[in-house]
Amino acid sequence: MFLSIDRRSVLRHRLSDSSDAEPEPPSKMGNQNTTTNENDGSTDSEIFYPELYDALKVRYLLRWKIIPEGLPVEIVDMIVDAAEYWPSIEATLGEKRIIRQDGDQVLVRTAPLCYDEKTLGSDSPKVLPHRTIHPCRKIVFSIASHDQGFASAGRHTFDGSYTWFDTEVISTPSPTPDNASFPEPDASGIRFGHGHPLLLPSPHKLQANLAAQRETQHYHITWHHLDNISADSAEAAEIQHSQGRGQATLDGSQVRNLQIGNSIAIWARARFGAWANHVEQLSVRVFWAV
Repeated sequence: MFLSIDRRSVLRHRLSDSSDAEPEPPSKMGNQNTTTNENDGSTDSEIFYPELYDALKVRYLLRWKIIPEGLPVEIVDMIVDAAEYWPSIEATLGEKRIIRQDGDQVLVRTAPLCYDEKTLGSDSPKVLPHRTIHPCRKIVFSIASHDQGFASAGRHTFDGSYTWFDTEVISTPSPTPDNASFPEPDASGIRFGHGHPLLLPSPHKLQANLAAQRETQHYHITWHHLDNISADSAEAAEIQHSQGRGQATLDGSQVRNLQIGNSIAIWARARFGAWANHVEQLSVRVFWAV
């Protein structure tokens, strides 16, 4: 089913007093970004990211303007989800970073899911319209980075990489996490000893850099609520080997489990002497259903 909707038109019809009527949303249009997406050659000006009011307006049109008696809410939900017409928020790294041995850093952190960013500093932060207690539907990460450019083994593979990115879910609005939560270095200056869970890249990593690759690489990672690749499957192992993604991040659970108010922090990591994670650009966009 294809719908052609003039987003510049203003709805002027008033709803009846039906108890299950969805109110007509305010007239407000979404924004289009104009940054370059070097992964597929397109620009963000070619991609329309609906704002909350766009999503509410489309729901209103589908609910009450297709047939006189109105489409059932369940059908509207199915159409919106099939079209992935969801509002989103984005967090972007504002400067280049170089993360050296054990110098783990938080690069970006998203605003709490379904909270109005303009009200976060107030006594009563505003919760935005959303559907269900787990409204997140998709998370898209865009990374431009490279390794330090030399290694004794595993050159130009993900398996031999010791620079990578992790995600952390922050449950409640709180200060940005920092290195203070890490263990203090021992007498030898080593912070992450043998057996520490953050010493090496894990199956839960977001993305590894290609080892010993000086040229900037562009990684576009999408987590979707319908993903269902099991971490212990051969397919997951192959994706980790060939694409550098963590094989335990392919089943969609990170998206489905995200709750209202959760934020996502992106960590950049590097291990062992002379290894460095050069981060040129990074962004994360979180989509939710209304």
